[in-house]
Formats: sequence, C-alpha cells, structure tokens
Amino acid sequence: MRVPYTYLTTEFHPGSRMSRDIMSDIAQELRQGHFTLGEKVKEFEAAFANACDARYAIGVGNGTDALFLIMKALDIDASHTVVVPPNTFVATVGAILAAGARPVFADIGDDFNINVEKLDPGKHFLIILVDWGGKVVEHPFSWIDVIYDSCQSIGAAHKSPSIARAYSLHPLKNVNVWGDGGVITTDNEEIIKDLLLLRDHGLSDRDTWVVPGYNSRLDTIQAIVGLHVLQDMDRVTERRRANAAQYDNGLASLEQVRIPPRTGEHVYHLYQVEVERRDDLLRFLQAHEIEAKVHYPTPLHLQPALKFMGHKPGDFPRAEAFARDHISLPIHQYLRKEQIDYVVESIHDFYKGG
Repeated sequence: MRVPYTYLTTEFHPGSRMSRDIMSDIAQELRQGHFTLGEKVKEFEAAFANACDARYAIGVGNGTDALFLIMKALDIDASHTVVVPPNTFVATVGAILAAGARPVFADIGDDFNINVEKLDPGKHFLIILVDWGGKVVEHPFSWIDVIYDSCQSIGAAHKSPSIARAYSLHPLKNVNVWGDGGVITTDNEEIIKDLLLLRDHGLSDRDTWVVPGYNSRLDTIQAIVGLHVLQDMDRVTERRRANAAQYDNGLASLEQVRIPPRTGEHVYHLYQVEVERRDDLLRFLQAHEIEAKVHYPTPLHLQPALKFMGHKPGDFPRAEAFARDHISLPIHQYLRKEQIDYVVESIHDFYKGG
C-alpha cells in the first residue's frame, strides 16, 4: 500500500471544488489587474488575524521574510544576540544573520522544542521560540523578550505572550498557497505600522519614501488561494490531530519507539517520534512504499554554513540525539485510516524481525 508524504495533487486537483473556486476568483482578478497588494490581500490579512486570534496580520513574501522583518522592525542589529534552538530549518537562523544579529543556540527538551526552563532572557536581547512540528512552545517570559517562529503551527492557539509571530504559507504547510508566502501577526499597533512600511520598500505611498525598506509583499494571487485554504483550516487541524492519535495508540506498545509528551497545543505539521535504528527503519518503510522522512539529520550548530560559530559535536546533546533518532511519518489530512494502520503494522513488523 502506498502512503504518500505529500498531498498537493489531491488538495489542488483541477477537478476539486476548491480549485474551481480559486480559479474563478483568479479569473476575476485578471479582469481587475490588482496583482500587488490588491484588496484580496487585505481580505486575507483580516481573515488570517481572526483565525489566529491576533489584532493585526500582514502578508509578506515568505516565512523567512516574516522573521527577518519582525527583527528589522525591532531594530535588531550586530549588537544583539538572538536565542534559537538547533533543530529548526535553516531559515530561522538565516533570518537572524540577515538581520545582522548573532544567533545563540539553546538545547531542546523531550518535546523536541527549545527547553525554556534553561533560558535566561536577561543574557540576550531576544528569544525566537520555534513551534517545532506544529507544537506550541509555552513560556514564562515577558512579551518583549519573545517572538515566535510559528511557520509550522498555523491553527494552534498560543497562550503565552509575544511581540509578534511569523508564519509560512509554503505549499507543504497546513495552510498553504501556490508558491511562497508568509504572514506576520501582532497585537502591537506601532510594530504593524513599521512592518507596513518595511515590506513595501519603506514607502508610505507611491511617491513618499519614509525609510529604507524591502520588497516582500504577499501577491494578490496567493492571497486568493490562501483565503480559500484558510476556510478549511479547522477541518485540517482536526484531521491531523486524529491521525496523530491513531499513530500514538498504534505505536505506544513498542519499546523501540519514543512518543514525545503530548502537552499543549499541537497541529501536527509534522508527526515525529524517536526510534531505535532510525536509518534502517527509514529504508524499510520506504521499501514498503511508505514515504517517511527525516527533518533534519544534521542540527544547525554542526552545519558547514555555521562553522564560524565554533560549535562541536556534544555541545547540544539533546538536539543531536533528536537529529540521530527521529523519523517523520506521513500525517496529512488526506490519509485514510487503513494507510495509518499499514504504517503502524509495518513498524511493528520491522522491530519484530530484529
């Protein structure tokens, strides 16, 4: 039985109702020609803010730009350190470096998120909390200390305060578009004013250049796609949580599989467990047409691009153990119950076979 990891050709099949509705709205936009910051962008921003329980939302080019622009709005520069976990996608640290700041790594806990109990915000200017895999990081800090990389947690409720949150609309995210896109949410009126300038070259209008800025606008066409997908967010979240529960129940009896603590909000952009003989299991599953993956085999502090930071193996042992042992199983909303059962049975078969 084939169990695919990706699902885009199903979600956006040309014959689906969603795709027909999207194409109809795009055709209407073709008649108007408002391809840059059109009314649909404003409509999407309002809908996204409402869905994420935020006062403001602003569409930008991608999730990386969302992080970068938040830091620029906060005047982050080379004098600042920004704390981040080592087990995130390269874009999180890439945005810190692009903003001119210095990344500082902190190890993770058994839930695969940064271990907030070991953080001291007084030592650093800013902490980026990464909602890894879709699980929200809760924290005890002041809102002024924290921004969120929520690129994997669209649809999750955040109880802890933050200055702003960055989201990605990449095609493989739970709320996605037909290319790149990103969103920033915040409750702070001053920050949103700065972000509106920064995403559009620093222009307050076509002829008034207020500050040097950047070109990171969410395309109107992508906003149209996002509006339709956003309407399906609650169903997608419910389905992914149900799939995760089915996996948890099926794998709980295996001593070779460690399921992380299931506390707090989780929308399961990724379903990850730690396993014995990970690479052997990965090959076994792929040979049985189960498209399991690894996100990611090398933690950032050991990547060649960050050699200048001087880290070595053993500096962040929990993150390194996670990189060595975890596996990502298909979790998307189009999986059937029997497909998940097949994955679970295959993992049991692997460990029974020795």
